[in-house]
Amino acid sequence: MSLQSRIAKKFKEGSFKDMTFTQICKEVGAVTESDYKLLRSVLRNLRQENIIYVDRGIYKLSLKEKIKDPTVRQKTNIVEGVVRANECGFGFLVTDNGDYYISQENMGYALHGDRCECAVLSGKNGKNDACMVLNIKEHTITRLAGTFFNEGAFSYLRPDDTHYLSDILITDTNGYDVNVGDKVFVEITNFPKKACPQGKIQAVLGRQFELSAEENALLLTYGFYDGFNESVKREATATEQKVADNRLIGRLNLTDKLIFTIDGDTAKDFDDAVSLEITEDGNYKLGVHIADVSEYVTLGSELDKEAYKRGTSAYFPDRVIPMLPFELSNGICSLSENNLRLTVSVFATIDKSGNILDREFHESYIKSTYRLTYDKVQRILDGDKTLIDKYQDVVETLNNMLALKNILEDKRSQDGYIDLSIKEGDVYYDGKQISVSLHKSTDATKIIEQFMITANELVAEYLFYLSLPCVYRVHGAPDREKTLAFKNFLRVLGINVLWRKDQLFPSDYQKLLESLSGSDLYAVVNRAMLRSMKKAVYSTENIGHFGLASKCYCHFTSPIRRYPDLLVHRVLKASLNGDIGAITDLYADFLYGAAQNCTQKERMADEAERAVNDLYKVKYLEDYIDCMFTGIISGVTPKGLFVELENTCEGFIPIELLPGRYDYDESGLKLTSKKRTYKLGDKMDIVVVGVDIGERKAQFIPAFYVTTCKNNKNMVKFKR
Repeated sequence: MSLQSRIAKKFKEGSFKDMTFTQICKEVGAVTESDYKLLRSVLRNLRQENIIYVDRGIYKLSLKEKIKDPTVRQKTNIVEGVVRANECGFGFLVTDNGDYYISQENMGYALHGDRCECAVLSGKNGKNDACMVLNIKEHTITRLAGTFFNEGAFSYLRPDDTHYLSDILITDTNGYDVNVGDKVFVEITNFPKKACPQGKIQAVLGRQFELSAEENALLLTYGFYDGFNESVKREATATEQKVADNRLIGRLNLTDKLIFTIDGDTAKDFDDAVSLEITEDGNYKLGVHIADVSEYVTLGSELDKEAYKRGTSAYFPDRVIPMLPFELSNGICSLSENNLRLTVSVFATIDKSGNILDREFHESYIKSTYRLTYDKVQRILDGDKTLIDKYQDVVETLNNMLALKNILEDKRSQDGYIDLSIKEGDVYYDGKQISVSLHKSTDATKIIEQFMITANELVAEYLFYLSLPCVYRVHGAPDREKTLAFKNFLRVLGINVLWRKDQLFPSDYQKLLESLSGSDLYAVVNRAMLRSMKKAVYSTENIGHFGLASKCYCHFTSPIRRYPDLLVHRVLKASLNGDIGAITDLYADFLYGAAQNCTQKERMADEAERAVNDLYKVKYLEDYIDCMFTGIISGVTPKGLFVELENTCEGFIPIELLPGRYDYDESGLKLTSKKRTYKLGDKMDIVVVGVDIGERKAQFIPAFYVTTCKNNKNMVKFKR
């Protein structure tokens, strides 16, 4: 038996208990310098394997080993979740009941994305906020994209996902001609316990730093891929592209109504249409008509399985990766102009104070009169005579819709609705040129937003009060700790708020944002506010939606691009047809897992969209190197400043490029020298000096270093 095995056995048996290095030397008979060196190496290996640990010079058996004793295990709080690693080496265990911190020494051999069993450790003041990895239950990440490189006689993949902290040893190139610097996609085939994972190349995507290669690598990293498998394509191809007469039986005929869609200029899938009438007593009768995708995508079909797997459509500057194949998303399910389509309609009678007087739900069919865009609608509302003449029959309806939108907004505002319109950039790529512009909300976009929120609330309330299963969209109130941290953040910015200690209302956040309207601090505070709040998730338990100040909310209005909406449609339709028993039998258990899956897929899509947008923004800035812009300081760290431009592109200024010596004030989120102070929300003139496409980062410098720049048709000249 080796020395390492003997010492490990002694600790496990209890013969070695709370011993110093000197005591261990005496027990094993180490007397020479080479003996000491060998023993230190052995103890280091045992620590790395988490068999022992050192506390102030005392070597002890680790909790991971102690917990193998059934008596100890019974007294230990054990949780299971997914590891989210940080590039600095530590990580978090994400569970259904919150997150636990995992220090680097307690990570063991766990990798980012692994499902692990962990022992909860006592934190400060007895609070359980940390844990130790005990067992890896599943390696959930088995495919990765990254950059190919050689080291000695071996080849590796350096993952693009910076959370994945291990390189992948390439054991099989799969016949591909691959060169150093290529972006490649790898399937992991083996997870050795004490070595890096091993993998086989599945595709070569192009050269590092090429836009298409970098984007495709990101998409594959997040699990998004173009196209569908053969079984899904067969079902999609077999789907009728004209509504059959027998499908109209028992449905409400709305083809004689003025119903139209309002979407973005580039939209192809139209899953919602609207109508509005004024009743005899002067109230509004709003109609929201949603594509009846469930008529064509049935539970358990190949289309349904693929939709469940994807969870959502994902939107990128150069493409859409849809949840459903083209034949449905852009074909039979899309509410295209002048085509007969099956819908599920929600009607709401609303008075001039925004109160819902009556509501109706129908399986229906419509023929959309127009395919309108937000731009056209806004121009009509603004009085564009050419468009008013062209769309004479909808002008009055659009103006009535604007009036109803204002009524609904006022009503929600009274209830405490938080308008978290985070500053976002619209990124477009036409195959030749990238454009980045600040996203702007208009009356036209807000009309649809308010109408869809109304429909979602009404459907959720209907299912809730009938005690029917439902996938709700829930948003819990902020945690006390995060609220206090947010208040401290506001105090640093010179903003004092008088909020209750024990309870926070949506109206508190709403009033804060209203007070900052038009201020340079608005975007900074709005983003920090969002971080202080819990994330909205899908759940079969209704706890309300804090951000919308809604007691009952679900997603119903986008079944072409969101799987939870499709589930809600199925339950609603079954209830309208009186199939209450079937609803419980089919959906009660299924919806719980589906809700969790939908939340996970949504987050992956959000992360992928954000990463790809950042890639395009950095590529966009590449054409503006040596140009000057005005931005807002959006982040302050000990290493420098983040500055965000008006169009939402962001760059970093290293502290070394700021004049003088600076101290970082964490409590005040600022850098201070004898002459200058830089803090969050300050305006700053910068010059773009470089970009890193692979890292998706841009570097700026303060503009006072510069005398002239490209904006003035000259190259940058630096002050000496």
